[in-house]
Amino acid sequence: MNEKSPVFIKIEEYKQVLETIDNLKTELGDVRNTLEEIKKLRNEEEQTLSNWEKNVQEAESKLLELDKSLFEPEA
Repeated sequence: MNEKSPVFIKIEEYKQVLETIDNLKTELGDVRNTLEEIKKLRNEEEQTLSNWEKNVQEAESKLLELDKSLFEPEA
């Protein structure tokens, strides 16, 4: 078969192909938006976890200072 031969399809099929392509574009746009939202949520989650870790470290540090001052004799 000659590669440069024209391809004939029915108008109805052509319109359906165009509609399918438009639907795919819309769906891909939705997927991209969803991925961006997931990235945003992951960044917010990471920031929240980082803040919690910082707060736990501060609490541990204060508890160690309190423990040291209460139970170690003064020189």
